[in-house]
Amino acid sequence: MRSAFLDNIKGIACLLILFHHLAFYGPMSDVANAVIPNSIDFFFDDARLAVAVFLCIGGFLTGLKLSEPNFFAKHSVQQVIWHKYLRLVIPYLGAIALAIAASFTASRLMEHHSISAMPDVPQLLSHLFFLQNILGYESLSAGLWYVAIDFQLFAVCALLVFLVEKLSPASWSYRSTRLITLIIFSALTIASVIFFNRHNIYDVFFIFFFATYGLGLLTAYLVRSQSHHVLILSVAAITIFSLYYQDFRERLLIALLMAFLLFGSYESNWSKSKLWNNPLGKIGEMSYSIFLVHFPVSLVVSGIWVKLYPSDPWMNVFGMSVSAVLSLLLAIPFYKYIEKN
Repeated sequence: MRSAFLDNIKGIACLLILFHHLAFYGPMSDVANAVIPNSIDFFFDDARLAVAVFLCIGGFLTGLKLSEPNFFAKHSVQQVIWHKYLRLVIPYLGAIALAIAASFTASRLMEHHSISAMPDVPQLLSHLFFLQNILGYESLSAGLWYVAIDFQLFAVCALLVFLVEKLSPASWSYRSTRLITLIIFSALTIASVIFFNRHNIYDVFFIFFFATYGLGLLTAYLVRSQSHHVLILSVAAITIFSLYYQDFRERLLIALLMAFLLFGSYESNWSKSKLWNNPLGKIGEMSYSIFLVHFPVSLVVSGIWVKLYPSDPWMNVFGMSVSAVLSLLLAIPFYKYIEKN
């Protein structure tokens, strides 16, 4: 499902994450902090919450796909997961190549903790299979953890739907198998909210992020069906999010609001307005490419700025802007020739 409205939301979230990484990794933000401390603090602390938007949208799009009646009677589970892997891994490997080249270049210009050492074969193989965080290897670029988690979430959801369809008696209706699937997805969402999402030791596994991803999944099933069972399960999960007071987490509130927005926008006239056909929507459409290329770009720009403007705050503010613009520009050919091929 391609939606100009969703692309606008993703465009806003993408820009927030782009500036979050610029603020988080430095070194330009360390110097710029002298003149724009409030902006740096916002991008450092709050802009990262945009990840919850991407997770909720990702769950929603996965839910729309997997909630088609008897989906795996028409598709092979291996092919579905393999297609997802290829769609993620080809641009992902391109970004790793850029990151290695950028780290090598930046290491000649500055010393900084964000520069990765040249990887060895095991580290590269761990990245190839999205296992670098689980196996304890240093990530070669910022944000690659998200790609690994996105693949884990999709693969687990696809396997669960497949197993429910495969193991259910032939006499069961689609409505019955869907109800079983929803019970499982609701249970995973609730388990993530009340336990796994509260402990950072699980943040390299899909279950940590099912709190936000699951909201998108349940929302997709809700808009696909008028079933009272679907409504009850979805409302129950959403109520837990809104009433869970032991450990207030802003990212869950963001995901909850995003779920309501997704529900309200699905097949609505206002979400199809020509208003959403704008440059922000194009940024959202290219958000994966932007997400992948912006860190290598920022490394090289940071290295140049350290050499040229090591202590000029306003020039480092300008350098952050240059890095953002160059990331957007590089993402255009990256999206066209690598992600879309």
